Amino acid sequence: MRLSKPFSYNLLSLTSGLLALLIFAPVLALIYESLFASASLNDDTFSNLAQSVLWDYLANSLQVVAATLVFACLFAIAPAWWCARYEFKGRNILQWAMVFPLAIPAYISGYIYTEALDYAGPIQTSLREFFGWQSPRDYWFFDIRSITGASLMLALALYPYIYLLMRNAFANQSDHLEHAARLLGASQRRLFFRVHLPLARPALAIGCTLVAMESLADFGTVHLFAISTLTTAIYDSWLVYGSLSTAAKISCLLLLFVVSLVWLESRQRKAQKHYDLKGSHGLSKKIPSRTQLLLIWGVCLSIITLGFIIPLLTLVGYNLDYFSENWHSTLWQHSQHTFMLAFGAALICTVLALLFNSNHRFVPNRLNLAQKSISSIGYAIPGTVLAIALLIPLGRMDLTINGWLEYWQFDAVGLIFSGTSFALLVAFVIRFTAIANGSVHAAYQQIPPNLDLAARSLNSNRWRLFKNVHLPLITPATISALLLVFIECVKELPAAILLRPFDFETLSTYVYQFASDEQLEHGAAAALLIIVVSLLPILVLSRTQRMS
Repeated sequence: MRLSKPFSYNLLSLTSGLLALLIFAPVLALIYESLFASASLNDDTFSNLAQSVLWDYLANSLQVVAATLVFACLFAIAPAWWCARYEFKGRNILQWAMVFPLAIPAYISGYIYTEALDYAGPIQTSLREFFGWQSPRDYWFFDIRSITGASLMLALALYPYIYLLMRNAFANQSDHLEHAARLLGASQRRLFFRVHLPLARPALAIGCTLVAMESLADFGTVHLFAISTLTTAIYDSWLVYGSLSTAAKISCLLLLFVVSLVWLESRQRKAQKHYDLKGSHGLSKKIPSRTQLLLIWGVCLSIITLGFIIPLLTLVGYNLDYFSENWHSTLWQHSQHTFMLAFGAALICTVLALLFNSNHRFVPNRLNLAQKSISSIGYAIPGTVLAIALLIPLGRMDLTINGWLEYWQFDAVGLIFSGTSFALLVAFVIRFTAIANGSVHAAYQQIPPNLDLAARSLNSNRWRLFKNVHLPLITPATISALLLVFIECVKELPAAILLRPFDFETLSTYVYQFASDEQLEHGAAAALLIIVVSLLPILVLSRTQRMS
């Protein structure tokens, strides 16, 4: 018995260590490819891009991120403050409805608003007919196909990240500093900008970091708007120029920016303890005046309408007008592919999260903590970067296997790793294990250590402790992790675009193909399926949790 316990622990630790190394291996392959492959292949594609358009791609990426952050903050901060500060009829519904735009992919909203606002769209056409304008030189109209337009679409889809964090930060503040500031004669506006907003600054920094990472990694929206960014450069380098080493170099450049954002966000997390001055109770609610109430509902409903209601109603209209083109066997086939792949990835991610977190729970040392942290690194990697990082080792594995088979005079098996849905499954697992890790880790934090000590005093081994004590307590969080990873896999576009096999489409790639061909009407049903699936966690949380 004395030998079996250390042996079982060593086996568990070794297994989790190998899995963490496998998750991190594509990043190492990406770095190696970017540093050494181009020299051996005499590939000058990257140097040609660097001398011509690469810095324009970089500038466009930074402009998209900056403009998206500005718009997202405008959409999020004021509604977060109103929902945290004021008590009014319908507040519980409104504060959850503000999260609904998160279910609409930005490229879908981008297509819909481009169709409506473009020169040949119904709005400009009606204006020309009404005022008698003959050409674009006769009037000015907002150019939706621009960096500003793309950033606006991204902000409408991503602002809920900032909204949720800021709303919780505002609600958890205390009234004590506000009372002290009022005694010193501070006005309501000065009180907000000098007291409440600085106290919520760490939450704002974290939310902005998430939005910046998502906008920096976006592919569908910027590609649809014909804006050349680092993500589109990766896509073109591989699929247009056929240069994997160039795609790897640009991926490393993009990864450097993401790592910088993560580092800044981690610094803000450390600084949060200096600003979080929550008192014995949260911020007290006030009754808004009639003017304030009209302002709150007017602004919030405008944001919800632009980010959710208009795209949703447009897709419903497309379904009604093009019913036969939408609901057919191909849709069910792609839906089956998507849901089976997403469920398989979600199941694997959840099992990995249970393995890493239980291992760290039993032996909370630095090694196990490092393994769990490494397993979560994939979520910080943009989908296009992860796709290139996976193509390198999986492609080498395919070439090696086929080479050995040909050497022994067997038939080659083809691209069984990089050319099948296996690559997409691995990408989903690496990218979204962090989500499952976060959910399971939060549940483990709620289990008192005394339960472990009591079980061990009864000579219960680790497996029985996990099975009979931990697992029943963390089952709700485990189900939530499974659901959240499933939904993220259904929505994932950049990795799926690069890694999907021939004649294989997920719902996101299926919708995007129609959107890029300016025929979203024929993919509206698939888009609605994505939105319905994406709304599930919001609707479940709104019924099981109540924001204060």
